[in-house]
Amino acid sequence: MTNIRNVDLNLLVVLDVLLDERSVSRAAERLNLSQPAVSGGLKRLRETFEDPLFVRTRQGIRPTPQALDLIAPVKTVLRDIDAILSVAGFDPDDAETVFTVAATDYAQMTFLAPLMREVHRTAPNIRFSVVTTDIPRMPGQFERQEIDFAITVPEMAPPNVHTIDLFEDRYVCAASAGHPGATPGMSLDAFCALDHVLVTPSSGGFYGPTDDALAKLGRQRRVSVSVPNFLSLPGILADSEFITVAPERILRPFEDSLKIFPAPLPLPAFKVIAAWHELSARSPAHGWLRDRMISLSAMMDALPITDDPD
Repeated sequence: MTNIRNVDLNLLVVLDVLLDERSVSRAAERLNLSQPAVSGGLKRLRETFEDPLFVRTRQGIRPTPQALDLIAPVKTVLRDIDAILSVAGFDPDDAETVFTVAATDYAQMTFLAPLMREVHRTAPNIRFSVVTTDIPRMPGQFERQEIDFAITVPEMAPPNVHTIDLFEDRYVCAASAGHPGATPGMSLDAFCALDHVLVTPSSGGFYGPTDDALAKLGRQRRVSVSVPNFLSLPGILADSEFITVAPERILRPFEDSLKIFPAPLPLPAFKVIAAWHELSARSPAHGWLRDRMISLSAMMDALPITDDPD
């Protein structure tokens, strides 16, 4: 059995990156080391674990079964070491932590924007890297610690992650202020007869939650435009005869130029959450940001959505 006193813990960092990258050259670039240095580290790791750890293939280096078994333990050890070293030193006034957050444009506009403003006031050296939400890749992103948080809905969160509730939102109608047919109290027939704009961040299709609700009533609408984000909605709706059903919190900033009113059918409210992996759960920096999220969500709850959007 290898004595821990004879193990260079820096080698675990090399092993962790090699397991992520499956390439000596990419690992060297990420570690800011030369390829010979990484190769030398791999040689010492093989001696330590008495296993080849990686075998060469045309696609790069492939981990051995023993190396695959080391993925979770190595990340756990490195996480715990990081927590030990940072527990006394984390100070938001001068911390230079970078948080990587996966979020749609909806989450960016409704929650991340005010969160980043608040963090910047109290911790000006903390930086945020916001990346596009990629639901299929999210479990692996968390496990490789490529993202720190995801701002999403419960249905899209990977299993076995930690979550906190942030806020709720509901779907309402919006149309150009001069739209002749889109009015509060409009009938379901009139609603279905209009040309609709649908935001589908992940699918790019023409079917969404509103269509599910209509189908339960034996009805359907015509979606004429499908777009991948909410940022384009005001421009599409302006001076047009399109109508949309979208979250109220995303539409309220545009209420001076749009008509916003309840949909003529019942639509469920939805919850927005923050998710993070166990690998980050005990990090003081992560805990500090989670506290900021909780404080912001409490303030959002103090400003409830009106009962009558019109």
